[in-house]
Amino acid sequence: MVFNDSSATTRSTVGTVVLLALFAIGCGSASSPTSTTSPTGPCTPTPTNPEGVNPPNLLTVTIRNGVYSPNPVMVKVGQTVNWLNSDTIAHTATDPGVFDIGSIAPGSAASTNGDGVTFNAVGTYNYHCTLHSNEAATIIVTP
Repeated sequence: MVFNDSSATTRSTVGTVVLLALFAIGCGSASSPTSTTSPTGPCTPTPTNPEGVNPPNLLTVTIRNGVYSPNPVMVKVGQTVNWLNSDTIAHTATDPGVFDIGSIAPGSAASTNGDGVTFNAVGTYNYHCTLHSNEAATIIVTP
């Protein structure tokens, strides 16, 4: 006797589709405080949202191997920038007389400590790491 278990295959396919749909719904939920909108869609990491969790007005600069990325970062007036230290040593982000977020421990983000910087004026802001003189970057704020 030949046993044709097409119903098991159908159940498996339907189960996979349901799981994918539930994941997509959870990831794109607009009511989630960590949802984001980006050109590539919700929950998608971007250069200024590397973990895919920033609200629309918060951009993240990642520090990795002593390099700020992206550089330059473009923001609009009213947006906030934070720094995520993905290195194994501490870093800072400082534009003397404008902002100084202090030391960022390895594996942490400055915004976790409330140290994100909100830019309220159009301009170009050149900042650097006070611990490593060769590390520098730019933030360009547009209207």
